Amino acid sequence: MKFRTEITIPPLDPARKIDHTRRGFSIGSCFAERITDRLKRAKIPVESYSGGVLYNPMSIADALVAAPPDADWVLMTFGTAWVYEREGKIVANCGKRPACDFTRKRLTINEITQRFDALFSSGGPLFGKQVILTLSPIRHLRDGFEENSLSKAILRVAIAEIVAQHADCQYFAAYEILNDDLRDYRFYGPDLAHPSAEAVEYIWEKFSAAALSPETLGLLPSIDDFVRAAEHRPFDANSLEHNEFRASMLARIEEFSALHPQVDLGAEIEYFS
Repeated sequence: MKFRTEITIPPLDPARKIDHTRRGFSIGSCFAERITDRLKRAKIPVESYSGGVLYNPMSIADALVAAPPDADWVLMTFGTAWVYEREGKIVANCGKRPACDFTRKRLTINEITQRFDALFSSGGPLFGKQVILTLSPIRHLRDGFEENSLSKAILRVAIAEIVAQHADCQYFAAYEILNDDLRDYRFYGPDLAHPSAEAVEYIWEKFSAAALSPETLGLLPSIDDFVRAAEHRPFDANSLEHNEFRASMLARIEEFSALHPQVDLGAEIEYFS
């Protein structure tokens, strides 16, 4: 008897799997930041958009044009199709200005796809780059249940159109994993909108299996051991036991680094030295 439907995630193009030699750039909703944190913990070279969280596709597109990503691959997460305009222009956020200063509207599928078609064209910031598109599973409850559902539907169709038109772009089903696989309020945080830590971990396992190269996947357990060891704070940092532990870990990390120089463990080597 089956009690849940587990989603099978198709792997990314085998020739373009993410590894420690290819630089990444992430942009979009706070869900993109959660996955990026896991990538950084795995020592994958990836940078987040310096301007912070962006939820709607148009603000993401504007940010990509203003600061083209100097990266081999890009992770983008769309959060909402609802936007706010001020003086005829879409704003990334409303800051602390009164609501009466803005006009709220819902993007159309065509508006989104046409905007991103231009970004993938020759000379655009996404031209020739591998792009992983995701739909944030975070529920925008302030929009209301019906409006949030409609917003996510628009974004999902727009993503499907973008992926169909651009061979360098693939979809990762984070939204479906939370809503159709996990499908339970225990996988949400206290606000009942954001995924819980357990849900993010589960989605990360699905993402890493689909997106990372086999060699990189094989290195993750050792890397995680080194990172966890460096995070440990001893009761007595000057004890003989801790000094022996530090020496042992340093030797292990240096041996690992000699075999896998593409993995940057400089922070851990400095800590244990």
